[in-house]
Amino acid sequence: MTRDYGARAPRKKIGAPAMVAGAIAVIAVCVAGNWWLHRPGAIRKAQEWAITGPPCPEVSARAFQAQPVRIHERLEDNDIVFGRGYGHVSCDNIVNDGGKGVGFFTECQFTSPGAIQVTTKAGDTYFLTKVSPATVSVKKGVPSCVLAANFKGEQSVPGE
Repeated sequence: MTRDYGARAPRKKIGAPAMVAGAIAVIAVCVAGNWWLHRPGAIRKAQEWAITGPPCPEVSARAFQAQPVRIHERLEDNDIVFGRGYGHVSCDNIVNDGGKGVGFFTECQFTSPGAIQVTTKAGDTYFLTKVSPATVSVKKGVPSCVLAANFKGEQSVPGE
């Protein structure tokens, strides 16, 4: 039997370090949950954008200037400028390690560019593709190119 006659002890106050630790734990759970929730979609997108093919011929700036195709179209994505002579392009950010990692890289698929110029913080890289489809990936600031793409130039309609 209690003899406090309904009186309660004063509440213990939660200290600042405990509040900070609790806030960090809540944020960590939210970030991990968000990553886990979006992981299947990131893996699916990485698989769809995993384009394989023969490498595009890479040329020097001098050889690029000497060839007949000129860059008519430019697109900037994540501080990377993609220039092309012709055709259409579709770019996206792909999560590293096949959609299972953290961070992302930029990838662009071209329908028939003729020639591609990629400008990063490190400088310009030049690829000759003729009229073949091509896919350019820029991982850790280094562009690479293959002569293949899934993108055909169709417009996508939201919800389809």
